Amino acid sequence: MFKAIGDCRRSVEEQRYIWAALQVFGRLPPPRREKIRALIGRVARTPTEGRALYDVTVRGLTPQSVSRRTGLPLLRLYELRRAFYDQFEI
Repeated sequence: MFKAIGDCRRSVEEQRYIWAALQVFGRLPPPRREKIRALIGRVARTPTEGRALYDVTVRGLTPQSVSRRTGLPLLRLYELRRAFYDQFEI
């Protein structure tokens, strides 16, 4: 379910568009999927952060569950997700 991200530079409508695009990630054209993967790689500092960000954005897992599984602080996951949305190319 869509929930707007606070402190995001994007409008709620833009955030909803990004969220909807991520919901159909597997059906996006391969170049578009690669752009999203590349953005995850640029936003994340480590491979663990990259996998966690992928899980939260593309797979739709909750930040809480990803934080418990990876050991990344919840605040860091929120920061990664916000940065991802801020830099997403619409």
